[in-house]
Amino acid sequence: MKSSTSLGSLWDTWGITAILVLLLAVAPVLTPDFFSLDNAQSVLRESAYLGIVAAGMTFAVASGAFDLSVGGQLALCSVVSLIGFAAGGTALAIVAALATGLACGLLNASLITRLSVPPFVATLGTLFVFRGVSYILTQDGPKTLPYDQIGSPFVKIGGLNVAGVPVPFVIMVGVFAAAWLLLRRTATGRRVLAYGSSPEAARFCGISATRLRLFVFALVGVSVGIATLTYITRVWTADGSAQDGFELKVIAAVVLGGTSLKGGKATLIGTFSAVLLISVLNDMLVSEGVPSAYQRIVLGGVLIVALTIDGLRTRFAAPGSLRRAISGGRTPQPGPAR
Repeated sequence: MKSSTSLGSLWDTWGITAILVLLLAVAPVLTPDFFSLDNAQSVLRESAYLGIVAAGMTFAVASGAFDLSVGGQLALCSVVSLIGFAAGGTALAIVAALATGLACGLLNASLITRLSVPPFVATLGTLFVFRGVSYILTQDGPKTLPYDQIGSPFVKIGGLNVAGVPVPFVIMVGVFAAAWLLLRRTATGRRVLAYGSSPEAARFCGISATRLRLFVFALVGVSVGIATLTYITRVWTADGSAQDGFELKVIAAVVLGGTSLKGGKATLIGTFSAVLLISVLNDMLVSEGVPSAYQRIVLGGVLIVALTIDGLRTRFAAPGSLRRAISGGRTPQPGPAR
């Protein structure tokens, strides 16, 4: 059983990475110019906003929940950010995106913790609310970045390269590095995993469910705010329809990467690899001229595969106890359930 568990753990961390390597080996055969500098930069730039949100979503899924509203959040953050840019330039645009994302996350957390609305229902509802507000704010037409601002620092976020690497991808790597440290090297990260593994046992150990939910959903919101800065400076326009279905891509990347929908287990390395895999696959489909309708079918297939793998992983996982990491390896003392 131990060797089986070790093999499963190895697959969770590196399995998708291995599949990504195989896909990269096949890609040039199907798309000859796949590794050209322009195309490589395009793939990395495209992966950034998906990856940043997926990093935040990994915490939510690891805690035993997920946020279906991230597509609506991205649309709303994009619209508000462009309004902020028109009113006060780069600084206000950045603050507007981050503040809007944080507010959306806190609203979701409040519905879940204060009104006891299940995360699925709460975030599905706010998905429509956020998109609805975005449509109201763009009744006169989509918000856009004016072409005469092409040289502004805000616009350059999406187009600049550092040593040939797109800045949005550099930001994504930084977010994943910070997320990994938070998840694996802090008490907060250990609490997220412990709560996802067994909410009741975690409460008995003194972990506040309310505070943890507030933290997790606020983190998702902030990650959407950061992702907005890499997204809106690439497309230059936003309205309520921006990135329709985005939430499914994010969840697919997280689950495909090895984070369990049951909670209690997460791998940011896997999430990172899954994000690149989805981005490479999408680039190949676009390069081959596959119609958008069929691209959606492929995305649906990826999501089904991800959920199937998660189901098999859960079925054959060896039983275990609550992670003692919440107390640094010590036996935790009972605390108040909150």
